[in-house]
Amino acid sequence: MIMENTYKESAPERPEAKRSVFLWIDNLVNVDFLTQKRKPINYIPYVLYLTILGIFYISNTHYARKLQRQIIILEKDVTNLRSDYTQSQAKYMNTTKYSEVEKRAKDMGLERAEKVPYQIIIKK
Repeated sequence: MIMENTYKESAPERPEAKRSVFLWIDNLVNVDFLTQKRKPINYIPYVLYLTILGIFYISNTHYARKLQRQIIILEKDVTNLRSDYTQSQAKYMNTTKYSEVEKRAKDMGLERAEKVPYQIIIKK
């Protein structure tokens, strides 16, 4: 029995693995150089500094958003109070007119004086 030479069948090509974001970041940011010269424990102060800085940044952002919400609420209150003040001022201006005062005085039974007021002087 004579064997023939045949070509080896190649395995079916596997589709290329999908590139994920994490693989891209891993290839972009290679941090192996950090452990080549120094021990990882030497980096603890830097990591703590960056952690504290991050916490400060986050807390500052939350505080700013809280203040912004309070400012919006207070601006609405100021708008409402300004309109109330304008209405009260208009009402006051209307009620202090001479004709309005005279109408209210008539309702209470008061009449306009016919004589001019005069001063009584007592000599000792």
